[in-house]
Formats: sequence, C-alpha cells, structure tokens
Amino acid sequence: MTTYRYKGQTPEGSKVSGVIRAYDEYDAVSKLRDTCAFVIKLEEVREKKDSVLTRPIRTRIKEKDLALICSQFSIILGTGLPVMRCVEMVAGQNRNKHLARMLHKVAEDIGAGYSMAQSFETNIPGLPKTFVETVRAGEQSGALEACFKRLYKYYDKSAKTRAKIVSTMTYPVMVIVTAIIVFAIIMVVAVPAFTSAFADLGTDLPAVTRWLMSTSAFLTKWWWLILFILALLTIGYLSFKRTERGKLAIANYALRRAPLRRLHTLHLSGQFASTMSTMLAAGLPVQTVLGIVSQISDNYVFSLGVRKVKEGVERGRGIADSMEGVECFPKMLTEMVAVGERSGSLEETLDVIGDYFDHEAATMTERLLAVLEPVIIIVLAVITVILLLAVYLPMFSMYGSI
Repeated sequence: MTTYRYKGQTPEGSKVSGVIRAYDEYDAVSKLRDTCAFVIKLEEVREKKDSVLTRPIRTRIKEKDLALICSQFSIILGTGLPVMRCVEMVAGQNRNKHLARMLHKVAEDIGAGYSMAQSFETNIPGLPKTFVETVRAGEQSGALEACFKRLYKYYDKSAKTRAKIVSTMTYPVMVIVTAIIVFAIIMVVAVPAFTSAFADLGTDLPAVTRWLMSTSAFLTKWWWLILFILALLTIGYLSFKRTERGKLAIANYALRRAPLRRLHTLHLSGQFASTMSTMLAAGLPVQTVLGIVSQISDNYVFSLGVRKVKEGVERGRGIADSMEGVECFPKMLTEMVAVGERSGSLEETLDVIGDYFDHEAATMTERLLAVLEPVIIIVLAVITVILLLAVYLPMFSMYGSI
C-alpha cells in the first residue's frame, strides 16, 4: 500500500488534512468520502516509500520460519478469531523483526478489505508462490485453516530435511576446510623455513622433498595468480549458468552424468510429489499446480519436463500419460501418479510417494557420508605421511653420512 497526503473540505465547509494509506489514488478518494466532501489535493508521500526500513525487501524466507507461522495461523484460525486479528497475533509473536514488520502491514491491508493472499503477495515479496497460491485457494474454498495445516506439514518436512543434510555435511566440510588451511600454512610458511636448511646440506635431496620444495616455491610466488584464475573460473561459471545453454548443460549433467545424479533425482521427485500433494489438496486446479511446480523446481531440465506435462494436461491428457514421454521423471513416480489418478486419490498417493523419495534421499546421503568420512581420513593421512617423509628423509640422510 502507498501513503498519500491529502487536503480536503468537510460537508460543513471545514478544511481538513492528513495522511491515508491506499493502493492507488482512486482507493484513497473512496476511503475519504466519509470525512471529505471534496478532496482538494492528494499526493503520494515518497519519503516512506524510499525508506529501506519501510519498503518490502525481496529476501528469501526460511522454511523454518514459514513452518512456524503456518502452524500459528492454523491454531489461531481454529479459535474463530478474525483473520486480521490472527495476522496481528502471529506478527506479535514472531522473533524475526523484519518479517514481523511485514506481517503487520499484511494485517493492515486485510483490515482495509483486501484478501489475505493479495496482502501477503504485496507486502512480503520473498514468500514462495506455493504459499501464496495455497492461501488464495484456501480463501476461495473457505478452508483456510486446513490449508495452513497442509502448508505447515509441507514446510516443516522441508525444513527438517534441509537441517538434517546441513548437520550431516558440517563435519566433513569442516575437516576439509581445516585441512586445506593447514596445508596452505605448511606450504607457504613452514616449508620455506626448511628449504634454506636443506640447501646447506650439500647432498642430493629425495624426490619427494624436491617436489615439496618446488610446490612450496610455486605457491609462495604465484599465489595471487592461483586466486585470480579461481576468480575467473567462478565468474565464468556463474555467467554461463545464467544463459539458456548453460542452464541446460548444468541441469543435464546433474541428472545424467554427475556422480550423485540418483540423489539429485530423488530430491527433485520428492519435491515434485510433496508440492503437488499440498497444492492439489488445497483445491487448486492441476494446470495451476503444474505451472507453480515448474517455477520452483531446483533443476532446469526437470522444470521444462513439468511444463511439458502441463501442456499435455491442457490438451486433455492425464498427468501420468503426459509424464511418460519425459525422460527426467523416474518410472516409479510416473507409475504412482497413474495409480493415484485411477483410484481417485492422487493427493494421498503423491503424499506417500513424496515421503518415500525424501526418505530414500536422506538414507542415501547418510550412506555416502558414512563412506566419505573414512576416505577423507585416509587422504589426510596420506598427505601427512608425504609431508613427514619430505621433511625427515633428508635428516636421515644427513645422520647417515656422519
């Protein structure tokens, strides 16, 4: 909503002035009819619009926060309180000050007569489209409380899955980062200190020692070139990723050639099934749901596949029939969708298969990390042995020649 400053005249002839919030000039004049017989001047207050603290900022809302507010909405709406009061209560309980401020604006718009979905979409740009469209469907069907319960389950499962993966990945990532830092310090600081001492020995150094000294000299002299090349590669990759050709190439590699392609496919299939189940249960049309799922997919090729399914459904074909000609969909997912369509329980079937894919992805992640941890330890042990041999072999040679 926009803030307007107005000057007008009451039916009694008195001049009045003030500020009012509305979506546009026509909405503002409509609201002023009760107090002003004539609106003399109406202008937008741009200072508040330009303020960083008052304008909506498009930031990604965490799934954990979405799950929390959906749970609060489903509980409070069940008490029978008005929607505006529910939003105010949720805003007052939210610890995220930025999100709470935007929720207060949502409550203000709802009080002005706008729908809950429209108020969310206008004042919180970072909300996922899944959230907004499900809320809109709940308002239209009169089942807003049930829709928030479904959204709570959906975002709670996503948040827990993401948190589990992050927690599992923390240890190996920290070990690798620490090892790289320690190796860099040894090569740039410690090895040069031994280089001068080994040079004074006047004996032939072992091959591993010569290799270590050469590598250390190169890193010490050309570290800036290595960083520059890494920066260029990163910029090139990000630029290529934004192009149509780059999106297709990266997505195809992730689905067909990457070492973890099966894990990636499981994640995409679980995301597809869970999102479809949540939004279909809210009462949204199949075409609308497929359009939204295609926009939120984490893989560009998978997204194009969902669009093809949508086109097939729009031509009168079933969802499973439209999925059969698309290679990116696992056979099991297509068959389960067909079962759900034939039995008339597509939402429940998608919910079950979504849980299955998420469980398989989590199990595979745990297995891969269980294998990765000893591999990391072995690699670190080999590097440590090489460093020790490079340092101590010349010393042993020196003691042997005495």
